[in-house]
Amino acid sequence: AGAGAATGEMVLMNNPLKSQLMQPVQGPAILDPNGIQIVKKKRGDESHIKANVTFDHTSFEEQRNAFQRTGQARAPDERGSFVDRGIYGHTRRRKNAETGRFEFVSEDVYQADVKAKRKEWVNEPEHFEQYDDADADTTGESGAAKSKPTKRKRKEAELIHDSDDDINYGIWGPPTKEIVERQKEQMTDVERAGGVESSLPDEIIAERAAVAERDRQKGKETEERENQDFDKLVERKMSHLLPPRIDGEEAKACEASSTFHPPQSEEFNYKGESWLVPNTDFRESAEFGDLEHHKCYVPKKCVAKFTGHNKGVHRIRLFPGTGHLLLSGGLDGKCKVWSVAGKNVMRTYIGHSAAVRDVQFNNDGTKFLSCSFDRFIRLWNTETGAVEGTYTNRRVPYVVKFYPLDDSIFVAGCSDNKIVAYDSKSGEITQEYNHHLAPVNTITFVEDRGMKMITSSDDKKVLIWEWDIGVPIKYISDPTMHSMPVITLHPSGSYFVGQSLDNQIAVYQGRDRFAVQRKKKFTGHQVSGYACDIAISPDGQFMCSGDGNGKLFVWEWKRGKLLQKYRAHDKGPTIGCVWHPVLPSTVFTCGWDGVIKMWE
Repeated sequence: AGAGAATGEMVLMNNPLKSQLMQPVQGPAILDPNGIQIVKKKRGDESHIKANVTFDHTSFEEQRNAFQRTGQARAPDERGSFVDRGIYGHTRRRKNAETGRFEFVSEDVYQADVKAKRKEWVNEPEHFEQYDDADADTTGESGAAKSKPTKRKRKEAELIHDSDDDINYGIWGPPTKEIVERQKEQMTDVERAGGVESSLPDEIIAERAAVAERDRQKGKETEERENQDFDKLVERKMSHLLPPRIDGEEAKACEASSTFHPPQSEEFNYKGESWLVPNTDFRESAEFGDLEHHKCYVPKKCVAKFTGHNKGVHRIRLFPGTGHLLLSGGLDGKCKVWSVAGKNVMRTYIGHSAAVRDVQFNNDGTKFLSCSFDRFIRLWNTETGAVEGTYTNRRVPYVVKFYPLDDSIFVAGCSDNKIVAYDSKSGEITQEYNHHLAPVNTITFVEDRGMKMITSSDDKKVLIWEWDIGVPIKYISDPTMHSMPVITLHPSGSYFVGQSLDNQIAVYQGRDRFAVQRKKKFTGHQVSGYACDIAISPDGQFMCSGDGNGKLFVWEWKRGKLLQKYRAHDKGPTIGCVWHPVLPSTVFTCGWDGVIKMWE
């Protein structure tokens, strides 16, 4: 180094890395890199500074486009601040009348220019509408014609303003005058006259309209065929078990009718109350835990039979709260409401062309739902028998339930593995729950009168849902589980039971973890292949269920001991079973022999 310094040669005193040598120049650089010219610049004068820095071209283009569209872009500093057009002293673009070029001006100057143009336009005489002398008022002393005062007529605001619309609106701005004029120049005489069809004879126009209507009908038939093919695809695994499909999107259910069987004088009592109003014997509802007034007992014998269905009875439901009326849905497509006190049928509802799969009262009993294998769900008025709504999604509904907090919403489990929520007023589907892999069999609301929903399916799984959320919050699935086509909630709300098809009744927690209670099982009956209902007494002490051989079984809830079994129905299973909410030892059963029995 010393020798080199003696001869006047440049000596490199440090040894930089190769990565440092290849780095781009950082920061501004002086125009004179050799430093020969040393000129004292004025303060604030940055003309000698060169911005030789690297930057992201993609980010720059994004911010430039954002600035053109919205007038705002992100500043290139570490704080991430924003820059507006006003910062640079302009927010508008106008055309200079003298030079013919566009220039940027401030908002104040632009608005002042607009006001001046508006004032100049208003004062122009061609923008006033003069009235005719013939229409003028000729009354007066001198008889001279007096014209009416002139009336200003403002021109409608044009959509096309100027070429600077691209600055104000971006890519969504209206076309400029130049573009519109260019498009008009490119139009042919035929297009200006209204097109080729305007010059055709009326016969050819009518023929073309007929061909278009034929194509439209053909496309509609093609769409219907596609819908039917989709139905076959969805139900391919169980098509041999389901009824015929609905043809067409606008398929209609059969005509509905209703008949009131007692004399018309019994439709209202001497007080003017409807036949839905319960007697005084049924107005005392039972509450869970009230063992002093509503202690339940095991029924001993059959005390009454209700006959009237031409075929088997699949489901029975008691009137909410009082239980003075009994609703039944039969395999003959009819629904009937029976009087528990009078032991007779009150009204028959005919509105399905196939067997009724499920029926359900709403919260006050004034309406009820019926779903059938004809793929329709119908909402009935219990008192008058009128149909208030008919709903279908082209699938077979297996179960229907009203939402406990709103009678205008109900859910249905269908053969396409979905649970759908309907708005009964509009008839539209408001929510779908689609996580099952087989047709849905049962829906049960738990926790705070319906904040959670339990569903079971033929896929041997039980899912827990939050209301109105289409994703389950818990799966209950086990390799040893069987399908549970019936689920019933215990009156305490702490447990729910499921009719397992391995000939036992499984018990689960009704809240929190929904864990299975393996030590509590109820066995002894044969239910394989049948969705037999489960009923629990209002005080929670006893539980009863039908079986596939037509018997009725009664267990003690606490110990799981089988207390009684009766021969209830012939020619099939005891498919339905309900425990009366007021009468302490009254149970109703139904079977495929077409008979409803009352046990006490």
